[in-house]
Amino acid sequence: MALIIAIILGVIAVAAVVILVIVSNMKKNERIKYLTAAGNTLREDFLNYSLQNHSGETADIRVPRTSKMMIYLKANSKGKKVQLVFDPEREVNIGRDKFSSNIYINDPTVSQKHCCIYSVDDRVFLRDLYSANGTYVKRGLHRYHIVEGESIELNTKDTLIIGSNEFKVTLFYYDMAAM
Repeated sequence: MALIIAIILGVIAVAAVVILVIVSNMKKNERIKYLTAAGNTLREDFLNYSLQNHSGETADIRVPRTSKMMIYLKANSKGKKVQLVFDPEREVNIGRDKFSSNIYINDPTVSQKHCCIYSVDDRVFLRDLYSANGTYVKRGLHRYHIVEGESIELNTKDTLIIGSNEFKVTLFYYDMAAM
């Protein structure tokens, strides 16, 4: 009987290790995807900046920082995974207005200009833009209702609740030398 219990415990231990390896690889692949997206976003921004401000003249290139704060938002919307990477230095507008929103949400409980994400000194904030229903930030067991122009600093693992949509927040530094 003791041998059977030992075998069963051994099988359970092996299964647990296999599950941990699979989950670890999934997270690693997701991290690679958002780091690649961040690099592409920053390269495109730099190219646009160079073309707009320095076409035909010697570029006055600023020395880049070694790393840059970026934001990764992940959601399941109507059974479809949505993954977005943004530079919070360029204000990210969220709302129901297709033309002025970086993140367009087609939901009647979301205002035309609902909220925005921005950064100050590598700290990332969410500001409600006087939306009709406010914006919620879920952090651990706490749920904060942000209304009437109020702001809240965002942290990794926060969940933004905008209308019926939930976005999981990951803040990360992108190594500019990797560009």
